[in-house]
Amino acid sequence: MSVLKTSLMALAAGGALAATAAVPTAGAAEPLKFERGGAVVQLRLSASVQTGEQEDGLTPRADEPEAFQANARLTADWTTESGRVFGFSIETSSEDRETEALNTGEIYAYVASDFGRLEIGKQDGAADTLSYRAPVVALGQVRGDFARYAGASALLSAYDTGDAPKITYLSPPMGGLRLGISYAPEDERDDGGMRQENAIELGAQYERPAGDWIVGASAGWVQAEADPSSGRQDIRSWSAGLQARRGPIRIGAGYVDRGDSNQLLAGYDQTEWSAGVAWVEDRWGLAGSLASSEAKGFESRLIGVGGYYDLTDWVTLRADLVRIDMQRGLAPREDGLVFVAELEFHY
Repeated sequence: MSVLKTSLMALAAGGALAATAAVPTAGAAEPLKFERGGAVVQLRLSASVQTGEQEDGLTPRADEPEAFQANARLTADWTTESGRVFGFSIETSSEDRETEALNTGEIYAYVASDFGRLEIGKQDGAADTLSYRAPVVALGQVRGDFARYAGASALLSAYDTGDAPKITYLSPPMGGLRLGISYAPEDERDDGGMRQENAIELGAQYERPAGDWIVGASAGWVQAEADPSSGRQDIRSWSAGLQARRGPIRIGAGYVDRGDSNQLLAGYDQTEWSAGVAWVEDRWGLAGSLASSEAKGFESRLIGVGGYYDLTDWVTLRADLVRIDMQRGLAPREDGLVFVAELEFHY
């Protein structure tokens, strides 16, 4: 990619981000909603067009991601007179996403009360849900959709069970402390024959006020036993994180030790630290983050900036610019920029 094209990429990203900073705060459009008594049903539909470009110093992904994507999310809950909530959530997307800022592919039921929250289905587990780390918005910055085009996303949290079917319990806040546990009988994915069994996620989160700020710390642990036929290592992974927030400001940092989790050979020993800051309003947001990851034969340095802007109540613009510096084994070192932009229409 030419220097001119690189400059145009940076200019386009800068223009998209600058536009967000000029927008006043206002409420976003409500999804389709039905309310009756204690029952509430909501439906959100969206369709988006995404484009991405990477510099010549980066190896593009083997498969080009689809530019067009559709998404639907249905949630329904019922609140009893005693305050207990029963509900379910279903979300599906025509394409897989890399960003954690936009949940996709989840389906689960839940009940919430003074005793906490119980979830059953395909959704994130306790170690991921309760973890603090570098904040991500819109397309995700260092853990975002840039990895659909080149490079690899940051870890940010322990090697968890993703959206594998599971049961999760999250305690209510107890003096600022929340605890959680998840159990997934099986975690099987189409990424090289992964098959893990009896996965357990543990999460803890503690926060308290400090002047005008709310500060917190988190810890997570994940373990699972690999199916011997897969040739993979067991999952043994942990993470720790910090967060401070004040109004729209979010500051976060995290450390991850994934060891040899789900690797084909022992001795991989992957670790990562990350940090970032975000400013999040109803109609616009900005974020910057960085991550440094190391393992045997692998090294990655990521720096990302990005943001979103609601052009109208039904149209949102998102953009990220991520710098990748990565070494995989004996392959040539990769060093360059990835620019991703997306226009979403939603109702």
